[in-house]
Amino acid sequence: MKWPAAAAFAVATLWVAGAARAHVVYGTDTLRGIVVQSDVVARVRILDAGALEPGAPGLGVPEPGAPEPSVPDAPAPGADAALGEPVVVAEVLELIKGASAPGPLRFVQHGHGVPVYAKNQETVVFLQRIERSRELSALAGKVDWVSIQEGKALPGSSSVLAALRTYAALEKLPLAQQPQGLRQITVKLLASPDPLLASSAVRDVALLRDAPILTAVDLPALEQVLSNTSTPIGVRVALLSELERRKLVDGPPQWVKLLRETRGSDQIAIVRALAAHPSAALTHELVALLASPDVLLVSTAAISLGLPGNEKAVEPLGRLLDSSTERVRMAAIRGLGRIGTPSAQARLAQAAASHPDPATRRRAAAEVARRP
Repeated sequence: MKWPAAAAFAVATLWVAGAARAHVVYGTDTLRGIVVQSDVVARVRILDAGALEPGAPGLGVPEPGAPEPSVPDAPAPGADAALGEPVVVAEVLELIKGASAPGPLRFVQHGHGVPVYAKNQETVVFLQRIERSRELSALAGKVDWVSIQEGKALPGSSSVLAALRTYAALEKLPLAQQPQGLRQITVKLLASPDPLLASSAVRDVALLRDAPILTAVDLPALEQVLSNTSTPIGVRVALLSELERRKLVDGPPQWVKLLRETRGSDQIAIVRALAAHPSAALTHELVALLASPDVLLVSTAAISLGLPGNEKAVEPLGRLLDSSTERVRMAAIRGLGRIGTPSAQARLAQAAASHPDPATRRRAAAEVARRP
C-alpha cells in the first residue's frame, strides 16, 4: 500500500515522536525530533545554573518559627525527585516554540548526562511541562518545566537557531504543506558545514523511511554533498545508503566513485560501509585495495570482502594468509570464514593444517570448527 505524501509524513512523524526516549540527547536524536517533543524551545541566558527548589520534597523546609535545619548537599542534576531537584533559572531571549508565563523560565533536569550550565551562558533549552513527567509529579505546582535534553548544552549559533525556527514553523503549517517544508530544510541542512546540523538531517532521512523527505529533484544538490570532502564521512555514507535504499541512485557506481575519491580515515570508513552494500563492482574495488601497503586498509578490505557466498574473494583472501603481518592474516581468516563456501572452507582447513605460524593455525582451525 502506498501512502499519500502528507499521510506518510504524518504517520512517520507520529511514530518517531511516540517511540522517542523520555530523555533526548541532541547528538543522537535529531533536532527536528526534540523540537517535536518539546512544549517550549527557547534561546535563553542562564541566571542560575542549579539552585535547589525551596520546599521540594526531601529538603526539610522548617515550619515558621522552627530552627533552621541543615541542608544536605545539593543532589546532582537527575537525582530522584524525592530527594529534591536542582532548578535552573533562565532569562528568555527568544521563544522559538510554545508559550510561557512572563518572567524567567525555571526548570529541572532529569535523566543521565544532563547539560551542565554556567551563569550568564547563552544556550537553547528544550522543555516539557512538568505534569508530563511521572517521575517528577511531586514537583508539579512548584516548578513548571522539565528539560528533556541530555548531553552537552546546545550552542545557540545562528545556523542552529535558524534550523530550530524552521522546525517550529513547520508544525504550524497545514499538514499537506509539511512534507515540502521538511524536504527543503533537510536538503539545506545536509549541505551545512555544521556537522551537528548535517548529521541531524541525515538521521531524519533514515528515521522517516517512507516520507518524501528526498526526491529526484534534489539529486543535483545531494550529489554535491556526496562529493564535498568537507562533509563528514559519516554523513556522506549515510546519505548514499539512503539514496540507494530509496532507489534514487544506482548504488554501486556511486560507492565506487566515493571510494576512489577518498583517502585516509575517510576511505577506511567507506570500506567498512561496503560490507553492507555488496556488488561485483565493489568486490573488484576491494580486491584491488588488498595490494596496498597500508595494513589497516588491507585488513578492513579483507573483512568487508567476507560476505556469504562471495566466491570471487576466496582466492585473493587466500593469498593474504601468506602475509608477514599477523593482523592481515587474521582479517583474511575472518573474511574467508564469513564467505563460508566449500572453497573458502578448504583454504581455511589448509591453513589450519600446515601454516607455519601457530596462532594462524589455531585461528583458522577455530573458523573451520564454526561451520557445521
